[in-house]
Amino acid sequence: MDAPRSHSFRKVGTFTAAALLLSLFPTDATAEIPAPDSADARPALGGAAAEWVGIPVADTLAVGDTVILDPVEVTVLRNPTVLSASPMAVSVLDEERLRSGRSGTFLEEALQGLPGVQVQNRFNPAVGERVAIRGFGARAQFGVRGVRVLVDGIPATLPDGQSTLEHIDLGSIGRVEAVRGPASALFGNASGGVLAFHTARPGLEPARVEAEAVFGSHGHEKFQATGSGTVGNTGYLLSLSSVTWDGFRERPNDPGETYGASDRLGLNARLFRPLAGGELALTLNLLDLDAENPGSLPANLRDEPTRPAWNFNIVQGASKEVRQGQVGARWRTTGEGLNWETSLFAVRRTVVNPIPSAIIDLSRDGLGARVQAGREEALAWGPLRWYVGVESELQDDDRLNFGNERGQKGELSLDQDERVRSLGLFAQAAVPLPTRGEVMVGLRHDRHEFRARDRFPREPGEAVGTGDRSMSAFSPSVGVHFPVSPRVDLFSSVSTFFETPSTTELANRPDAAGGFNPDLDPQDGVSGELGLRGRLGDGRSSWEVTAYRTNLENELVPFEVEGSPGRTYFRNAGSSRHQGMEASLSLAVPGQPLRADVSYTWTDARFRDFRLDEADFSGNRIPGLAPHHGRVALRVAPEVFFGEISARYAHRIPVNDTNSEYTRSHTLVELRGGLRGVEVSGVTVSPWAAVTNLLDRDYMASVAVNAFGGRFYEPGPGRSFQVGLRAGF
Repeated sequence: MDAPRSHSFRKVGTFTAAALLLSLFPTDATAEIPAPDSADARPALGGAAAEWVGIPVADTLAVGDTVILDPVEVTVLRNPTVLSASPMAVSVLDEERLRSGRSGTFLEEALQGLPGVQVQNRFNPAVGERVAIRGFGARAQFGVRGVRVLVDGIPATLPDGQSTLEHIDLGSIGRVEAVRGPASALFGNASGGVLAFHTARPGLEPARVEAEAVFGSHGHEKFQATGSGTVGNTGYLLSLSSVTWDGFRERPNDPGETYGASDRLGLNARLFRPLAGGELALTLNLLDLDAENPGSLPANLRDEPTRPAWNFNIVQGASKEVRQGQVGARWRTTGEGLNWETSLFAVRRTVVNPIPSAIIDLSRDGLGARVQAGREEALAWGPLRWYVGVESELQDDDRLNFGNERGQKGELSLDQDERVRSLGLFAQAAVPLPTRGEVMVGLRHDRHEFRARDRFPREPGEAVGTGDRSMSAFSPSVGVHFPVSPRVDLFSSVSTFFETPSTTELANRPDAAGGFNPDLDPQDGVSGELGLRGRLGDGRSSWEVTAYRTNLENELVPFEVEGSPGRTYFRNAGSSRHQGMEASLSLAVPGQPLRADVSYTWTDARFRDFRLDEADFSGNRIPGLAPHHGRVALRVAPEVFFGEISARYAHRIPVNDTNSEYTRSHTLVELRGGLRGVEVSGVTVSPWAAVTNLLDRDYMASVAVNAFGGRFYEPGPGRSFQVGLRAGF
């Protein structure tokens, strides 16, 4: 058999209570905020809510003692909603938060500080970053599970529920919207929530070119060039990026040499133009990624100062090669009458993935379409907004598994075609209450059909691993938003959720048979949340606190077996419970370019009923999650420069179902600073520098849940430096 293509890498509690009291008893210095039922209420509340998620308030207009702020509208709920009036826990990140003093290489840089969201950056592009919302997603062996991901309205989550984020170009992203909580009622097949990434819109000038270069520790190099503008009535954006990384995990037998390098080339292109009374948006993404996989470590090696790669991964050439192309089209209308939205997408992905026990060769084709119609009806006490829609997706995988003979393809062990079809019908309505507030109700039905066709050559009479699985569910939801005072809003929601195993989770069978695992079922349950959010002072300071509880059945739990190290299998727990609290506080110093942001997340995720053979795990914590997670950041940003210092804390994480081992708690400090768009000979330059892990702490960046041989631990890098320069023409 052919060997995988060789890699060639270039060196490349207290705060919330105080905020609540302040909001209820404002001081004399507090500016007046319009009452919720006034004409200016929604802009005022929207702008205030923008501040707590890091969106700078633009075009603030003072009228007497009243401060009128621009509204912040979110579309991830499918009904456009002002952020402060959302009946669900929603966060928004803007371009400043996503890119200021950040390399745009790792998703963790952008999503830090979001309450309820934990990002485990494995610093290993071969498996990607693990994103968990309210504890869902911690089981992901690669990519993202349990969270629905959209990029410019096009799903990055395929119908089997698996999301891959390598193609997201963080350097051109202008906005991220996040729903914290069950997403099945809105988007289907997800338990934890939704992440929606939006590429920055092109400006009105005919042409603008922006170039950026980043250099950092461990051979980190990034180069990006972006051209955008508007010609006539057509807007365009074209971004090309290159990222190289040598890695920091030392080869045990080659001191000074590392294993874990990666090389990524990406292209992101968008085109906008008017069409048939609406707007047509075309999207093209291309990705070429090569990455080595240094693997996880047992306890006796996790604290080694060299942070070694696992030697067996090196011997077996553990790595990943990904080639992906995706195209999408989205047309939508807005205005009076019936509004339509139609989207189409197609993706082609090839993966060669040597893991220690096998070499996986996968070719994937995906197609999808969605049609949605809705309108706004005028009621005597406010507008009623509703929509209905249908979406259908198809995923076709050609999967080959070979033995791994020191990085070379060995004997064929699996040859099968896997197909997933999904159909979703959904409806949602936002109904105003007669006095004030709003109720949002939704209903969705999903049906997923999995089919496996075994092509492996077998002896006469030998069982063929062919089988079909069908999984379906209704997912209702109801949420309410109610202003309890001019400065405090209450929101609450109850949703059911439904999440299928992915094709990889179904195909990886401990008995090594073909077809899909007949004993692996989808997880489902119900979740409720109750929250308060409010404004302080002139509305630029704000707070939020949310409590939630989720009961679920058949939680999908990962594990490994002795004969296949590095390959993850899955089984169902009987029942489990996720509960917790999310709190955030954002304080802007009046009259000063100074802001402090505090966020805290408590996640108590436990098995309620989980027995395996003679072992009883009931009451144990679900592994892979930090029960306590928080961040404090202080940012100063006058007109010319910015500076930011932050500290991020993660409590110890259980690494297996027995809870017999944990990571150590750790706190990481980061320092960032730079200039904000200084004009030099007609060119706008923005140099910046950053130091991560400023105190050079030893810590575990991620864990491999239930890994065989106790190899649970994936260390993070020590003190690291980055410098960057962005120039616009």
